[in-house]
Amino acid sequence: MGFIFLFLAIIIGISTSPVFAATDDLDRDGVTDETDSCPNLQEDYDGVIDGCPSNFVPWYDEDFDGIQDNIDQCPSLRENYNKFQDTDGCPDTTPGTTGGPPDSDGDGFIDVLDLCPTQPETFNGIFDTDGCPDTFGSGSDRDRDGVPDHLDSCPLSAETYNKFQDTDGCPDTITDSSFVDTDNDGIIDKIDFCQTEPETFNGYRDTDGCPDVVLDTTFSDADGDGVPDKSDTCPNQKETFNQFADYDGCPDSVPSFTGKLNDSDRDGIMDIDDACPLEPERYNKFEDTDGCPDIPVYSITVDSDQDGIPNNVDQCPTVKETYNKFQDDDGCPDYVADDKTSPDSDGDGIRDYADLCPTRAETFNGFQDDDGCPDNASLIDRDGDGIIDTKDACPTEKETYNKFQDEDGCPDKISSASSSDFDGDGIADLLDKCPLEPEVVNGYQDTDGCPDISILDSDNDGIRDSLDQCPTQPETWNRYIDNDGCPDNPGDLDADFDGILDSTDVCPLVPERYNGFEDTDGCPDFPSYLTDVDSDFDGIVNTLDNCPLVPETYNRFQDTDGCPDYVADDKGMPDSDGDGIHDRIDNCPNQPETFNGILDLDGCPDNYISNIDSDQDGLPDGIDACPMAKETYNKFQDDDGCPDKIVESFVIDSDNDGISDVLDQCPLVAETFNGFEDTDGCPDTNISQPDADGDGVPDIMDMCPTQKETWNKYVDYDGCPDTIPIGKTTIDTDGDRINDDVDKCPNDKETFNKFQDDDGCPDTSPEQSRYKHDDDLDGIVNNYDLCPTVPEDYLGVIDGCPEQ
Repeated sequence: MGFIFLFLAIIIGISTSPVFAATDDLDRDGVTDETDSCPNLQEDYDGVIDGCPSNFVPWYDEDFDGIQDNIDQCPSLRENYNKFQDTDGCPDTTPGTTGGPPDSDGDGFIDVLDLCPTQPETFNGIFDTDGCPDTFGSGSDRDRDGVPDHLDSCPLSAETYNKFQDTDGCPDTITDSSFVDTDNDGIIDKIDFCQTEPETFNGYRDTDGCPDVVLDTTFSDADGDGVPDKSDTCPNQKETFNQFADYDGCPDSVPSFTGKLNDSDRDGIMDIDDACPLEPERYNKFEDTDGCPDIPVYSITVDSDQDGIPNNVDQCPTVKETYNKFQDDDGCPDYVADDKTSPDSDGDGIRDYADLCPTRAETFNGFQDDDGCPDNASLIDRDGDGIIDTKDACPTEKETYNKFQDEDGCPDKISSASSSDFDGDGIADLLDKCPLEPEVVNGYQDTDGCPDISILDSDNDGIRDSLDQCPTQPETWNRYIDNDGCPDNPGDLDADFDGILDSTDVCPLVPERYNGFEDTDGCPDFPSYLTDVDSDFDGIVNTLDNCPLVPETYNRFQDTDGCPDYVADDKGMPDSDGDGIHDRIDNCPNQPETFNGILDLDGCPDNYISNIDSDQDGLPDGIDACPMAKETYNKFQDDDGCPDKIVESFVIDSDNDGISDVLDQCPLVAETFNGFEDTDGCPDTNISQPDADGDGVPDIMDMCPTQKETWNKYVDYDGCPDTIPIGKTTIDTDGDRINDDVDKCPNDKETFNKFQDDDGCPDTSPEQSRYKHDDDLDGIVNNYDLCPTVPEDYLGVIDGCPEQ
């Protein structure tokens, strides 16, 4: 035990030692800034390793400089990050200089680190470290035109996609055939990444609209032609990019195509016979002798290699794409090259200087795959065992398929010890989980070799007798106490189908959540101590966090589930949990699938009442009302497990709001059609208060109770008809830099304390309320205190000011 403590002490000592601290580790606690939730506070390695001390509670950052007020010596002035006293929180300049690095937009991010150096950051908890103003908001899209409402100038009218102002969300017609090109480089502003800087056309990224600057300076390029000097035959003379020997780095001209020995595109067809001398032949068995990269007409929609890319755009139509975020749309298997500046003309993942055929893509078929040339591996299988000779260790002797080294192509035998059957149950000891006890063949797990007893279910209701309160009487599956195994008849309505009768259901139209908290009242609720709490401080509250005690690793891979995860290093087809379902299509890449006939292709373990699914319809017998007949999935009673069909006369609309019950989220309460979520079938407010004009805003809140609100994202909740003023207008009533259209509390300022900073509401979490700013200590925080330095005397109006 002493050795273990000593070992842990050594490990912790190494983790916190400055010697082993990462380069980007401001507080030198061994947790890199990229994953450190508290980059200015040292991890104490007590509890979750998130970069914060175990007793950490978020503080405020009034000046938004990234340094919390409790350690910020200038809490109302932003730090000037110039590598000089950058941790004190005060603006300062490097000794011996007058100004330090420039910060053109004055947002606290110096220009060399600011992605938008001329536009100040909007500190609203959304990408606050990129230096750019953020305009994120709700993800709703009422007109379903693909432009979110918060970006849509016409949220109730669908965009007409005609390549003219397609991002404003409004229907429009092209009145001017010309497109704006501010820098006159021939690339219109809409697709120009550098709208005020003209493109330098040198054959290197000529379509992005930006002057080309090679950011990776690992390899020098003296003549600036985009070909690194180490690969440049003429390092002091610029390449002329004319599709002829473009990556040798030398100026050249297109040769005459009349010579008998010229082959400009290196496709093996001499220019004199090549109909496309500057474009290599595709060699896809369709007019392969004309020298042109062409595609047979019949294969336009065919996907021969079934990699999801049709043949007409697949450069390797018979070889599957390797999806590794590198050239994933060319249809060819490839790998991510280490050298980002070296050209790969044929896009086969083999750089030109190592590619024997730089303009002809490699055919990855296990035969000379590293030479860069297309080739045809032999498909001969002389022994006819299904393994081609190139991969067959015994090409003239057939494989004996006995689950022992079946892939080597050689005949083999399992040793006598491996094929013995000690218990004589007919299952070889090699495959027998109980080699000393014979299998009991009873139709239940008969191949594992163990004596087992089938799950007894006397009444055949799908609930085993050990759990069945009425083992001799089958359960009546009617969504009313369906898991007790007893027949029952509610004799009363259950409108929300949560198993709690309307007569005792406090929320008869909203189903119970069943989370172990007040599960008998019929309301979807959470324990008060869980609501909005974020135990692991990863920015995802416990109610939405699948791993509430372990912080999320933000790596653009399932970043919303709240669980730490990683992108596998295997660039081929990774399978992190080893369940045979590749991570790319695995919904639970770190949890293996339980193959039991229930959603076996989603990659997730299934936790149902029973693993038996007799009719293989995805619903286990324990919850299947028709366990021997498959469900017909037609959005009508799809969870009862019975085959059914919807007929024309059987469309039910209980509340007569024009939305059928199968699509209506509130089938017993009619929709209020006011332009706000009109397709969900629910009235747009649960407030049981009068609404004279029927616009969804209760009269008590409606400034125009007899005139309907116009829902146009402009002052939408005052209840009055209005029009959007001319010009771009954004309203921020409470001045917290979160516009009212996305601010859940438009009249109350957000408290930016790294806790739900994007909802626009002041946070009232108990552990955080202790640290709210209240300079005069009168119990009214500064945000609401009209006299923040003079205490309220509580003698009249409670506004933070004394009455006398």
